[in-house]
Amino acid sequence: MAYKKLNELTTKGESMTIKVKVIRIWDSINNATDELMSLDMILLDEQGEVIHATIWKNLIDTYRPQINEKAIYAFSNFKVQESSRYRPLSNSIKIVFMYNTKVKQVNEESDKFQEYYFEFATKDKLLERENKDKQCSDIIGLLTSIKPVQERTIMRNTSSQRTKDIREIELLLLEGEKIRITLWGKLAHYLNEDVIGKHTVVIVTSTMVETSMFKSLSLKSTSATRLYTDLDVTETWQLIDRYSNDETLPKIMEVDKSIQGTVEEQMFYNRRTLQEITEMRHDNPTDQDFVFTSKARIDKIQENARWWYMSCKYCNKMCDKIDEKYYCNNCDKYPNKTTPRYFLRLQISDSITTTICTVFDDEAQRMVNTSISNLLDSLNGSCEDVPKIIQQLYGKIFIFRFKLSNQNLTEGKAGYLVKRTFVPNENLETKFLNDKDKKTTDSEELKEEQNDNVTNKYEKIVQKRQNKQKKGRNARRLIKIKDSDDHRKIGHANDDSDIESKFSKNEEQSNTRGDIDAAKNKNINENKHKTNAEEVKEDNEAISGISNSDEGCNPRPTVKRKETNISTKKNSEEDILHVHKTEHPILYRSQRNRRAPVKYMY
Repeated sequence: MAYKKLNELTTKGESMTIKVKVIRIWDSINNATDELMSLDMILLDEQGEVIHATIWKNLIDTYRPQINEKAIYAFSNFKVQESSRYRPLSNSIKIVFMYNTKVKQVNEESDKFQEYYFEFATKDKLLERENKDKQCSDIIGLLTSIKPVQERTIMRNTSSQRTKDIREIELLLLEGEKIRITLWGKLAHYLNEDVIGKHTVVIVTSTMVETSMFKSLSLKSTSATRLYTDLDVTETWQLIDRYSNDETLPKIMEVDKSIQGTVEEQMFYNRRTLQEITEMRHDNPTDQDFVFTSKARIDKIQENARWWYMSCKYCNKMCDKIDEKYYCNNCDKYPNKTTPRYFLRLQISDSITTTICTVFDDEAQRMVNTSISNLLDSLNGSCEDVPKIIQQLYGKIFIFRFKLSNQNLTEGKAGYLVKRTFVPNENLETKFLNDKDKKTTDSEELKEEQNDNVTNKYEKIVQKRQNKQKKGRNARRLIKIKDSDDHRKIGHANDDSDIESKFSKNEEQSNTRGDIDAAKNKNINENKHKTNAEEVKEDNEAISGISNSDEGCNPRPTVKRKETNISTKKNSEEDILHVHKTEHPILYRSQRNRRAPVKYMY
């Protein structure tokens, strides 16, 4: 049988048969309602050409049991049409299964077919596809960062809340650029922390490109997204060869702490006053997340501001109404479908400051507890004035969680984006204020205690130094006092009336002192190694012995000294001194007392 090549297919409705391999197959889910919409596939022929195929919801049960991934089939009686949104391939046409489409499995070897097919996008391509849902993008990169799995609460076009798991990863592209990808649902659990510390090349297919808060590109997964790790393709080895160093090993990224923990904990995350938030400035806002909570009252909706807008179905941007039609400036066309969304520009205030904030669709729906579609239907076309259900918010107090943008931080521009609102709990608020006051008091007491400790430590050091100096002064003073007392006792021990007897004793004392001096001088010359402390001790003992001898009150201690040969012969100086003592005893005594402290202190 002759088969048509995929590149020969057209939208002209002619009957044809193709032989293809099913490369990938997935369920397409409506993210707003979690509703199954279609079963989709990527088909590959022997020439390496690919095409997207869709089986709509009503026919899924008929064809799902007949088709398996990686198998080869012959398809016929299908429809070929233009592919306009969420294209997983660059091919502008796709196959749509009909109720009479024929499916026949071909039992032959698959060596003629490629195992995998990807269309990796460069950064320039990603920029072209920013915030547009026309074309999905395949990405390959070296894993550099990964966040833990988080739980995200979502609410869109329904009054019931839903939660989904998400995980953010960061990939290093071949061009050297880094890009973040948010994986939703089951994909959040595909990678785990085991990849930390190992070079891992990750392929992420069928992602959508969006702009983050700080104008940097980021991607998000879709229901068509598939993940592969360390796949044996050329691009994998190129990445490993270029970036296989320790600096590119994957690391754990910090999670957004503002959405962690219980609702009560999130209400008080980085709590600030409106004044603190409006006065906040930063030179480089991209180096951290500026997320804060603040308690404020809703005054009113900003004057001359619409409370809703019609969004483009392709990019979700605001459309302008022109000639009863809505025109999207971002896509530069009239979208065939639009969706209404909340857009509340609220004036809020606390006891000090007033400012403007913006609440978008999901969070506004949470505040008014009504979807935008139901609200517009209830107004019967009168949608220019602010509805009463929104006016009922005036005067109410909420806790707003803001995420400050580049313009807020660098230009001081008002219009703070509200990521979440909470209804305050007075008991929790009181507890928070009490804990805050206690922390402030404890901090001040700790600071005072630290200051006191530093002061006490300094005072102790100064006191210790002063005590040491005082002790030294006291020791020197005691030596002087002792020496002075000893010599005064020697000078006044005897009565002046018995001068002759005193002269005799003084002569003996002079001889004894001379003997001690001579012995001491010789002893110093022979024992140079002795310390000053030892010499002072021996001198004090010698002086103490002399004092006791003159007073005649206490027994004189034995003075230990080395044997010396002292000549007893009187020289001329001794004769002169003896005459001086005899003729002028009082003068001699006063002169002796003045000389003594100088002679015996060291």
